[in-house]
Amino acid sequence: MTQAVLGAARAFKSGDLFFLTYSGHGGQVDDTNGEEKDRMDETWVCYDRQLVDDELYDLWARFKAGVRILVLSDSYHSGSVTRAIPAFISGGPRVRAMGTTVARAVQKAHEKLYRDIQTAHPAAEKASVKASVKASVLLISGCMDNQLSQDGARNGLFTGTLKTVWNGGKFRQGHRKFRDVIVSTMPPDQTPNYSAIGTANAKFEAQKPFTI
Repeated sequence: MTQAVLGAARAFKSGDLFFLTYSGHGGQVDDTNGEEKDRMDETWVCYDRQLVDDELYDLWARFKAGVRILVLSDSYHSGSVTRAIPAFISGGPRVRAMGTTVARAVQKAHEKLYRDIQTAHPAAEKASVKASVKASVLLISGCMDNQLSQDGARNGLFTGTLKTVWNGGKFRQGHRKFRDVIVSTMPPDQTPNYSAIGTANAKFEAQKPFTI
């Protein structure tokens, strides 16, 4: 996945659109860089290992100025800065998070791997690194920092709602309005987040989503 993103960063030029979507479990590993208040880094749970949020920020910095990046993240820990995994309640809704017991076991088994990753991407979430991102990055995530992303029979709740609002391309407004309409049809305990990093691009934000 990292090599695919780096390949896009090398190939894409100003005006191009890079679309990255993740739908799956979110997790956490110990923050060894000291930039997180809760001392945990957030992750996407991939096939071979977890992808740490520090790595994503470093990847955005590889793109050229003028490139538009849209990220959809349907997972728990998908807000801009997320906090601790809550306890799971038996019989409650399925959520897109790695359980606490599993997360700690993975952390213990692969402690050196994640420490080396964080060493290679030091404090990538700090403002100085965010400011070095020349591309324009928009993130629409499945939930806010302190919420759960619920799963579903076919899609996650966020993804399913997004597809309904998109309505086969009939949605005609900008990215922020897209997020707002999605929120308006979601339950109050799951509020998709909207954030932008890198170079401000009002035109990109006002464009119909997925517009080349």
